[in-house]
Amino acid sequence: MEQQVEQPVAPRSGIALRPLGAVEQYFWLSDQNSPKHFCMTLQVSGETTIESWSNALEATRLRHPLLRATIARSEFGVPSFYGGSDRPIPLEVIRSEPPHAWKAVVSDELMRPFKQTDAPLVRAVLFHSPRYATLVFTAHHAVADGVSIAFVLRDMLEVMSGGHREHLGLAFAQETIASNWDMNPIAAAQSAVVSPARMLDRSKGAPVISSLQLSQEFSAQLRVAVRRHATTVHGALLSAIILAGRRLSKAWCDTAIRAVSPVNLRPTLGIADDCVVSIVFPIGGYAPDIATGLWDLARDVRQDLMPMKTREAIVKSFDAFQRIFDASPSLEELAAIELQACACEMMLSNLGEAPLSDAYGPVRVEALWGPSVFVGIEGEQMIGAATVAGRIHLLHTSFTPIPGLLETAEKLLREAVV
Repeated sequence: MEQQVEQPVAPRSGIALRPLGAVEQYFWLSDQNSPKHFCMTLQVSGETTIESWSNALEATRLRHPLLRATIARSEFGVPSFYGGSDRPIPLEVIRSEPPHAWKAVVSDELMRPFKQTDAPLVRAVLFHSPRYATLVFTAHHAVADGVSIAFVLRDMLEVMSGGHREHLGLAFAQETIASNWDMNPIAAAQSAVVSPARMLDRSKGAPVISSLQLSQEFSAQLRVAVRRHATTVHGALLSAIILAGRRLSKAWCDTAIRAVSPVNLRPTLGIADDCVVSIVFPIGGYAPDIATGLWDLARDVRQDLMPMKTREAIVKSFDAFQRIFDASPSLEELAAIELQACACEMMLSNLGEAPLSDAYGPVRVEALWGPSVFVGIEGEQMIGAATVAGRIHLLHTSFTPIPGLLETAEKLLREAVV
C-alpha cells in the first residue's frame, strides 16, 4: 500500500482559508494511499517566449486562490486550505523543437505525487521552441478538476495575448453551495455489493500514454449522429471504448465493465470559472452482449448519467462522502472503502467542449490532452477526452494498457456514424 506518513499541521504563517469540502477531503486523504494528482497537456503554435509563459503562470496563480494554497489540519484536526504562500508555481523548461516528448513527461509526472506539505499544489513543464510550445500542467486533485485546469490554461493564454484577468475570491466548497438548497434529506440507496478490487500496483514501471485525435470533420459528424440517436458524445465514446475493450481483452469479456464517468456540476451549482473541485464520479456497470449495438449502449449510458446532475442526486452523493468522513477513517480504512466503492475497469473523464478559443492573438490552440489520472485500481484503463477547435482528443493512460484500444474505438465509431 502506498502511504505518505506526513500529517501536516496548520502552518504558522499561513492564512486559514476554509475547511475542505467532503469531496476535496476525499481527494486529499485518498491521495496519501494512492495518488490522485492529474495532468492536462496544452499544445499551441505561434510565437511565444519562455518569459511570457512564466508571467502568465504567475498572473494565473494570483487570480485563483487555491493555486496558492496548501492543505493541513487545523488545531482542531479539520483538513483546511491555507494561503499566504508567495512561492511561484514550479515551472520546468525544456528547450526543444517539435515533436515534443510530452507523453513521457506525463508518465513521469504521474509517478511524482505531491508532498503533503507542498505549496502550491500545482506544477508545470514547458516544452518550448520559438513557434511551438507544449505545456504539461499537473495538479493535486483536492485543489482542481479537469475543467478547472482548462480554465487556468485559458487564463494563461489570455494573459499572453495581452489580456488582463481579475483576481477571484475564494470559491466555496461545492457541498457548501448545495447545503443552501431547500431540500428534504434523502435516504441513501443501498449500494450493490461488488467484489473488491486490488489497489493499483505502481512499483513495476511507469504508466503508458497513448493519444488519438478525431478529425474536425469526423468530430462534427459524430455530434450530428449522437443527436440523431438520442444520446450524447460521452455516451458514444464510452460505448465505443467498452465494445473495443471487449473485442481486445478476454478479461473484459468475462465481466461487466464498471466505468467511472465524472460529471461536471458547475452548471447546476452555479460555479463559473473558478479553480475548484466541482464534480461527482458515478460508476455504471455495462455488459453488452454480441448483439448490442453501439447506439443502444450509448443510450443506456446517457440514461444512467442523466439523473446525476439533479439536485437530489448531487445532495445524495455529497452526503455519502460526508458520512465517510464523519466516521474519521484511517488511511487503511479509506483504502478498503475505495477498493469496494470505486472498483472499476475504466474511466472516461470527458471535459466536453473546452473553454478555449481557437486562437489568442498570434497563438493558435492545436490540442488539449487529458485529464490523465488514476482512480487507483489495478488494471484500470483511464481515458481523458477534450474537444478544442472542433476536434475530439482522446488520451489513454494505464499501467497495463489494452493495446489498440483507442484505434479500435475510433473504428467502431466510424462504422456507427453512417
